[in-house]
Amino acid sequence: MKKNLTIFLFLLSASVFTKASAQTPNQNTWTFTYLKAIKGQKDKLKKYLKTNWFAMDSIAVRQGLINDYELIDNTNNSDSSEWDFIVAVEYFTEKTYQDIAEKFEIIRKNHQIVTVNGLGLNVLGRIVKSETVQKRSDIKFENVCAGKQFEILAPFLGLWDEYIVEKDGSKLLFGRLTISLNSEGCSLAKRFLLYNKKSTYLTSGYFDVNENAWIETFTFRNGDYAKYKWVEDGKDVVMERIAGSVKSDYLNRNRWTNITYSYFDILEERSYDSGKTWAVYSTTRLVRK
Repeated sequence: MKKNLTIFLFLLSASVFTKASAQTPNQNTWTFTYLKAIKGQKDKLKKYLKTNWFAMDSIAVRQGLINDYELIDNTNNSDSSEWDFIVAVEYFTEKTYQDIAEKFEIIRKNHQIVTVNGLGLNVLGRIVKSETVQKRSDIKFENVCAGKQFEILAPFLGLWDEYIVEKDGSKLLFGRLTISLNSEGCSLAKRFLLYNKKSTYLTSGYFDVNENAWIETFTFRNGDYAKYKWVEDGKDVVMERIAGSVKSDYLNRNRWTNITYSYFDILEERSYDSGKTWAVYSTTRLVRK
């Protein structure tokens, strides 16, 4: 896949969900695994977890098997503490590991254990207990982001898998898109995760009263940025590129079309004559998870 196509696909993946109606963390299930370090081995145990457990978990996230993972550190360093770390893993289903066991075992089989100074888990620490929990965010007061300006975002609420549509009509899974509307400031935020590669991007957006449109900025790890304006065009939504740090010999816009609850398509359109004519350069399809 061409480099510029990959960069473009980062830019075109956009949609939004509100806490009130989209999938939120309290709909997912977490497992908490408590570990106690052998005396004097806490730092080494942490390193072991990072290079082994979390190395495998990161692959599981990229493959869409789990949603997230975290390490919780007990700041009470007393030897009498019941636990030193919690390894928290967020699953998409209530059956947690049971639903992904077959695929995760492939990841485990392909992972080569990394010891710490020659020491393995059996001499660095032990599992104390495990729990299955759900985070409840529905007990918090939430401001409702309401108004006509949010109507353009409504069809794109949710969590999406993104597929590259090849010329023969076949589809190649590309990545996973998570989008949120911050209820405190009613600002747009987005996180895209590229499957099978360690690459993500984040965006931020706001409604510009003067432009009467949403303005969204993509910022990348290398410092580059691109800014887009959301525009309604009949039944389609067009993201017009209005600024950016990378110069090119063509204009770029992303047309969101064939919009349904379950899926929609994004067409990258390019113009080499200052916007007089446009041609489709690539197509992706986003499918609701």
